[in-house]
Amino acid sequence: MTTQASKAAGWRKMAMQAVFGAIAGAGGMIAVLALVEGQGGLDWAPSAIILLGVGFIYALMGLFVGLGTVAPKLVGQRLLNVADAEEIVEERSSMGASAICCLILGAALMLLAHAVAADAAALVTPAAAYWILLVVLGGFTAVSLWMWKSFDELWRQLTVEITAITGNLLMFVAIVWGGAAAAGLAAGPQPLDLVSLAFGSMLLACFVAASRRGMMAPR
Repeated sequence: MTTQASKAAGWRKMAMQAVFGAIAGAGGMIAVLALVEGQGGLDWAPSAIILLGVGFIYALMGLFVGLGTVAPKLVGQRLLNVADAEEIVEERSSMGASAICCLILGAALMLLAHAVAADAAALVTPAAAYWILLVVLGGFTAVSLWMWKSFDELWRQLTVEITAITGNLLMFVAIVWGGAAAAGLAAGPQPLDLVSLAFGSMLLACFVAASRRGMMAPR
């Protein structure tokens, strides 16, 4: 009975998390799309909008994890898929670093999308946004290397699996899409499509690898 009650509570918690995430994500995207539509004269091509959406997902993930890390009892144990607040406290350094990286990375991706769409009207030029993204990626890599030292065997294997899945996804899409474009069967990818594909593949790989390890089950 205790086990069944725990499982039921876990599924209820996951359902609440899903609903909250869906509401927050939908509300955020509606606000972003309203901003996009409201800026007349900007060339918001599909490629820029897709990259904007990918960046928004990263930023939203970073925000959720960040709030949960700052307030583990009030927010974290309810919002995140963890057993209790103590688990967050134990992993606070790595979870906090991940949240900050996701927030900054998401902001950099959205900045690049906006800079390309707005061009001369943007806060920064597309070239400046590109260099900002490269600096962010450099910092992201440095933090990942620093976090690697504190990873246990499970997290190291998970990281390797995520990298492998991301690489396989990119290779598959590159072969299929590039070959179809060369054969005249499809339009070739735009530059921003490649950026969205890379970060979107990594995001998908994280969920696939975590699911295979049973880490997406309700807790």
